[in-house]
Amino acid sequence: MQVMAQVQAITGTVTASEDGSPLPGATVKIKGASTAVSTDPQGKYAIKASAGQTLIFSFVGTISAERVVGSQTVINVQLKSDVTTLKEVTVTTGFGVKQSQRDLTSSVQTISGATIAQTQRENLVNSLQGRIAGATVTSTSGVPGASASIVLRGITSIGGSNQPLFVVDGIRVNNDAMSQSALASNGDNRREDFTNRIADINPDDIETVTVLKGADAAAVYGSDAAGGAIVITTKRGKSGTGSISYNNNFSFSNEYRFPKIQNVYGPGTAGYADPTTRLAYGPAYAAGTPTYNNLQNFLQTGFSQSHDLAFQGGNDEASYRISGEYRHTGGVIPVVYNNKLSLRMAGQAKLTPKLTSSASFNYFNIDNRKTNKGDGGTYINALSWPTNDDVRNYLNPDGSRRTLLPPTNSVLDATIDFDNPLWDVNNNISRDKTNRMIANFDLSYDAAKWLNFRGLFGVDYYTTQGNNLVSQYSNSYQNAISSSFASANGISKGGIIDNYDDNNLLLNGSFFATAKHNFGDIRATLAVGAEIYDGKDITNGQYGEAFLQPDFNTINNTTPTTQRATTSYAETRRIGEIARLNLVYKELITLNATARNDYSSRLAGTAKDSYFYPSGGVGFNFTELPMLKGNKVLSFGKIRFSYAGVGKDPFAPYKIKSSVIQQSTSGGGYAYDVTGNNPALKPEKDYQMELGTELQFFGGRLSAEINVYKYRATNQIFDPRISYASGYILELVNGGEIQNKGLEIELSGTVIKTKDFNWKPFANFFLNRGKVINLGDLPEYYNSDTWIYANARASIFPGSSLMNIATYSYARNNKGQILVDPTTGMPISNAAFVTTGDRQPKFTLGLGNSFVYKAFNLSFLLDYRKGGDVFNGNELFLTRYGLSARTTNRQTPIVIPGVLKDGNENSATPTANTIQINPYYQNDYYKNAIESDFVEHNISSLRLRDVTLSYTLPASLLAKQKVFKSAGVFVTGTDLFLITNYTGADPEVNGTNSSTRGSGAAGFDYGTLATPRTISFGVSVKL
Repeated sequence: MQVMAQVQAITGTVTASEDGSPLPGATVKIKGASTAVSTDPQGKYAIKASAGQTLIFSFVGTISAERVVGSQTVINVQLKSDVTTLKEVTVTTGFGVKQSQRDLTSSVQTISGATIAQTQRENLVNSLQGRIAGATVTSTSGVPGASASIVLRGITSIGGSNQPLFVVDGIRVNNDAMSQSALASNGDNRREDFTNRIADINPDDIETVTVLKGADAAAVYGSDAAGGAIVITTKRGKSGTGSISYNNNFSFSNEYRFPKIQNVYGPGTAGYADPTTRLAYGPAYAAGTPTYNNLQNFLQTGFSQSHDLAFQGGNDEASYRISGEYRHTGGVIPVVYNNKLSLRMAGQAKLTPKLTSSASFNYFNIDNRKTNKGDGGTYINALSWPTNDDVRNYLNPDGSRRTLLPPTNSVLDATIDFDNPLWDVNNNISRDKTNRMIANFDLSYDAAKWLNFRGLFGVDYYTTQGNNLVSQYSNSYQNAISSSFASANGISKGGIIDNYDDNNLLLNGSFFATAKHNFGDIRATLAVGAEIYDGKDITNGQYGEAFLQPDFNTINNTTPTTQRATTSYAETRRIGEIARLNLVYKELITLNATARNDYSSRLAGTAKDSYFYPSGGVGFNFTELPMLKGNKVLSFGKIRFSYAGVGKDPFAPYKIKSSVIQQSTSGGGYAYDVTGNNPALKPEKDYQMELGTELQFFGGRLSAEINVYKYRATNQIFDPRISYASGYILELVNGGEIQNKGLEIELSGTVIKTKDFNWKPFANFFLNRGKVINLGDLPEYYNSDTWIYANARASIFPGSSLMNIATYSYARNNKGQILVDPTTGMPISNAAFVTTGDRQPKFTLGLGNSFVYKAFNLSFLLDYRKGGDVFNGNELFLTRYGLSARTTNRQTPIVIPGVLKDGNENSATPTANTIQINPYYQNDYYKNAIESDFVEHNISSLRLRDVTLSYTLPASLLAKQKVFKSAGVFVTGTDLFLITNYTGADPEVNGTNSSTRGSGAAGFDYGTLATPRTISFGVSVKL
């Protein structure tokens, strides 16, 4: 007769043997069973077991221990550090392969998914700033759904994308943000933002994020990884008792930094009141006149919430995880929101002793209501609203639009009655809805102890439906259909609808054979395989004007003769042949070599449609030397060097041969497209050298990594403007060479580790210098999308910084003195773009800390940027309209220091200017303000990126009930304060969106909302 052993509750504490400090997250498992639990922040656990069963205690970096359950109900365990284990940290690199970090020969940095999720940020890219040395993250604005760009180690392409490749579970995924130029209106990429698609990923589904910064590490992924690779490993089910987890988050956001607007002078010109203009050069308001802070009155407190539910379970043979997330992000701008639903299923199974498989499926549904940005956008409308009128009073008693000025068809006239921003967001629509599916399948077969075959296949498909409506009563504008890309407002066109459907399909798969064998003291691994990539993007646009019925939102409501439909089709196919060799001699010396050859459809029609690029690296683990092995101070040390080449095909397909587009002019037909043909185009060639060291002290209590690198890119592919007589506007050419040099320092450690208190700080230092060596035969190159406002843009010149700012400046004589108009006393513009700033910071520094006291955990991240210049377009706009606080001294006479342009300006005795001007009457002093005066130099900032305080209920307390396995609460703050010498709202903005190629428009501040301050709180429970 069998007697069932009585199950009893076992509790205890798992601590470190060296100092008795608790080990949170240690695993306690019943040997031979699936039951397992984790310790809480105090190292405490509770598990149900029977007498005679064995408990296995394990923790990263320690030697596991076993204890047999007897009659006792309390089992405390101390685990000893295992220095060997500390060195054997594995990271996920190419195609989902896990490698020991000690075997790598280039820089790799990993952060946990829990760290990313803890920030509670809507876009996971924004959580990486300050946490990754070498990463520069720029959010487009502070509105829900805003795109964010990330650049690793500086600009590597002046004409293409500089963002890293994103890989999820070994499969490429799309991180594109749509460009406004793909719409039927075919306009510039300045007035709308589109989410970068990696933001769709649910942070709570992420296990780790590994950043491959070196070209040696990223070369295995080919052209798309020339700017590095970010490898995301998602959570999979774990063996053990099934569990249910639920997390929520409720947050409130407020804007707290604003441009400075004057409320002394009212509408008018030359000191006289004029109710027909928006220029604020009139007389001072009469005493007692009420004034309003209209920007703050327009904004609101944004409310957001998220709910995440996950089920997981399994055993040693198979496991599963099912999760779902709903997130509503409400903006500080009324009506604006971003709603996201994510459903994910993942599983893995050991089908036979030699065959394992895993698969996942992720569905997303996103609904994003936005506002226009930049010129004529909502933010500019709010900035410019007269301070003597309450912006909240935007409707007439009958519900119609309340206007201040007579309607006008012009979009450039100073008498235009800008839309009231509250009326704007309620009547002009910018909205897109995305349905997305990501699936992958991974099959691995161990043909022998030394031979493995592995295949991965993935699909990423999404469709976005966009709707843009400009009311027939609106003065807002966008690009209208015309060959000159002219702009028109809603009033002049009788209403505008500009819709699109974007269908994007990305298929990719890989197959590798990996052989491992030891040849005496040499451990060898050889992987040979191939990758196939097929990307297709089809955008269908529909445009129409002149509404038949007021504000009826359908393309069928537009006049048929104004309607136009376009289809944009782009497909790219690449095949890559790959070989990787890893040799390790006595764990002392590591040699890595990679060879890849790519065939690209984007080069079809050229002399050679394939390109080969190798990489190699060597590492010296000097702590394996007999005299250092077992050293109690220096636990681990490595010096490494890598050299890599990466090839790049053109940044877009169909650029080798000429293409034609439909014409809307008289006679119709077809004409050449904007970009001319170039069958002589060659791939870009990029080369990078990296020298680094990794050090661990006192058994891993202190770690340091230092990297220096040099990056050189030749045969740059970009699209300068050419003579219109050619029949084209742009042409893709090879021409130019650029260079980046930089330094990265990563420091981390456990400063204090006791039974009740732990302190773990970290620091990430980054310095980069990017320079244009030459542009071939060209004197200048710029992306027209960055020409956001007035005469300022991201132009580069031979010898300039890659993050250059070019603007109009003052005309000067040959001695450098400012030239003054002898008839007006006003300074003269040079009417030419010259270097006036460099957006590249001198260095960045991320400082993080984690404090754990018993069940409390406090962590925070400070992000410091030293130097770098910003074009303050908002201030220039406000100055030209007489709205800036700097114009309040307008009644003080001014003499411009300079010399008269009277024919003697370049003589030995130029005529000094003595002409006095009074800006109160001579408004041109402000209206013709020179752009270079609004490039603010050496801008530094200190930002509290995020701070979290959490409390976890003790396991001993939860052991008294049977429902909850763990529970906790938290409060998180993001962007709580910003200390900066920048006079605008926020120096870290992007004037376009993340789809802009080249250096983009980071550092151009015009018409974009600053990042708001957000406070979040929530609970986390596990059943």
